[in-house]
Amino acid sequence: MIKISDLYNVLSAVVPLYVAMILAYSSVKWWKIFTPDQCSGINRFVALFAVPLLSFHYISTNNPFTMNFRFLAADSVAKMMVLMVLFIWVKFSRNGSIDWMITLFSLGTLPNTLVMGIPLLKAMYGDFSGDLMVQIVVFQCIIWYTLLLFLFEYRGARNLIANTMPDGTAPSIVSFKVDSDVVSLDGRQPLHTQAQIRGDGKIHVTIRKSTSSVI
Repeated sequence: MIKISDLYNVLSAVVPLYVAMILAYSSVKWWKIFTPDQCSGINRFVALFAVPLLSFHYISTNNPFTMNFRFLAADSVAKMMVLMVLFIWVKFSRNGSIDWMITLFSLGTLPNTLVMGIPLLKAMYGDFSGDLMVQIVVFQCIIWYTLLLFLFEYRGARNLIANTMPDGTAPSIVSFKVDSDVVSLDGRQPLHTQAQIRGDGKIHVTIRKSTSSVI
């Protein structure tokens, strides 16, 4: 039986977060308080300082020797099942795409645990649930965010090959070398793609920055 006090605890934890988000959205969408440049600056501040510091605050309080590994294993199995279903969908369905695979995997398995999940579950189930959420955040930072970055780079490499190589040459590519000064293949920095056909008749691709010298 849900009591009034339980409902109050949940609302007192969630309402301030939603009020802040609604005010921020309204300030840009209707009230025009912030310009697009100011919004971009705020977003960069949140991404570079606020969220990393908040993550560090919670992660620093976690004791790895007391982590509930059965709980983490159950969470990992659920994420792997979702990833496997999406992989099968991309592999065997005409409508499947790596872009939607990344999007659906992020939405389905990597929710906003840090900002929304911890206050909400603490209000619903007590402090021990907050500790479990912190453990999930730690595991996500170590494993699942790294996997997500790999998927983004894989998508970037596929798009780069599709945009720079003639049609039908992709199956002939046997090596794909990226110079150390290339930070990412997301397309934000100009890149130079060099293809070389060696004695075996296969294509070897090297990715460099456009400004770097080609030897």
